[in-house]
This record gives sequence, structure tokens and C-alpha cells, in this order.
Amino acid sequence: MIRLNHPDYLEVLMRSIKAIVAGSAFILITLLFLGLLYIFIAVGYNKLAADFPVLKDIAGIFRYLVAIPVFIIVMFTGGYITASIAKKYTQIEILLHCLFVGLLTAGGTTYSTMEYSSLTVTGVVVIMLALAASSAGGFYWLRGNKNTKL
Repeated sequence: MIRLNHPDYLEVLMRSIKAIVAGSAFILITLLFLGLLYIFIAVGYNKLAADFPVLKDIAGIFRYLVAIPVFIIVMFTGGYITASIAKKYTQIEILLHCLFVGLLTAGGTTYSTMEYSSLTVTGVVVIMLALAASSAGGFYWLRGNKNTKL
């Protein structure tokens, strides 16, 4: 932990801010791109499902089977990017940075999809998965870089 009167305080603070912005930007841009890709795939799928009624029944389940693992991978990668830029070497510092990025991005994406400002069980699960995945990405970076302080 660095004190406020430490000569490198501003450098450490700016590195933390850059890490949070970079991790959040990666997650948001990737999720926006994947959302656009999903729209194109969904249009094609619905066109195909019009001829095959069996495909209409599994559309909702298939969406969650594909979307949640991809979401977890994106959040994990965002946590890894955050930890690698922040260059913090204690578990609590990594955890705080990655939780902030996970909460910022998952909260922002979930808030925009809420109806009438109510949070559903699915929304809570998505936020918890985002926090866990972003923290896991940070801890994965820490595990590989524990002995290489700069």
C-alpha cells in the first residue's frame, strides 16, 4: 500500500485509473461487438427456425448456453487486462481493482436492460458471475507474475 505523501503516489494512482479504464473499455467494446454479432446470428437463426418448429423451442435455452460462457470469458479477460496494467502484487489490491471493473461493467450493462428499475434474479446472477470472473482473471495474472515486481 502506498501512502499519500509517497513521491510516486500520482504515478500509482494514474496506473490504477488506466487499468480500470482499459479493463472496462475492453469489456464494454467486446460485449457491444458480440451483441451486434448476436443480432446478426439471431436474425439468421429465426429465418432458419421458421421452417423448423423444433428450433423455435430451444432458442431461449441456446441463448443462455452460449451467452453466459462467452460473457464469463470476456469478464475474465477484462480482469486479466486490469491486473496486468495496474501491476499490483497483493491479492487485496488485485481484488479491489477487478471487482471495481466487474461491478462497473456488469452494473452498467445490467442497468441498461432493466425494466421499470427492477432487478431480476437473472440480473443478480449475471452480476455475481461478472464479479467472480473478473476477479478470477486478476488472480490468474497474479499467479503467473507473483515474483516479477517492477
